[in-house]
Amino acid sequence: MSSGRCEVAPHRRRGEMYPQEHDALAAAIGEMLVARGSTLAVVETSAGGLISTRLLSVPGASRWFERGVVAYTEAAKTEISTQAPGIIQRHGAVSAEFVADIAEQFRLRAGTDYALAESGIAGPQGPRRSGKPAGSVVIGVASARGTQVEAHLLPGTRAEVMMHIAQQALESLHRQLSTSDDGTGR
Repeated sequence: MSSGRCEVAPHRRRGEMYPQEHDALAAAIGEMLVARGSTLAVVETSAGGLISTRLLSVPGASRWFERGVVAYTEAAKTEISTQAPGIIQRHGAVSAEFVADIAEQFRLRAGTDYALAESGIAGPQGPRRSGKPAGSVVIGVASARGTQVEAHLLPGTRAEVMMHIAQQALESLHRQLSTSDDGTGR
């Protein structure tokens, strides 16, 4: 029988779940976007929303975070881009071609200056038709100046790989923002 009270489990102190530098990285990205007057959209597949969670934990994120989507199934991935089915058939969903396409298409659809996209295999095993191992991920950052794509093979359990993907994606975005010539991405 309920007493009508809600009990709250003790929460972890800051830094126990994620190292403090994670918050600093997301905050630095936000500061760079605000300084440029730029906006961001995010497409996640294997990170399952962890990238957006970290970015949205930054106070004031509404000034620069336009939208994010978790496209987990192949059907959801193909809704982002009309070219996606053909690209997936030719190159696979964990490919530079696919990630570049969804980053570029989502940036245009969202009307943002930047889009961050990732597609990977969190594990414990890859899809039967993919020859790629668990931990494989491709990350892309799109802007009007072009799209930068990088591939990684990340270690760990499924949950660890997902957290590594989020970290690598944020580091990739930070590098892209740091090396932007004119600071606008346009």
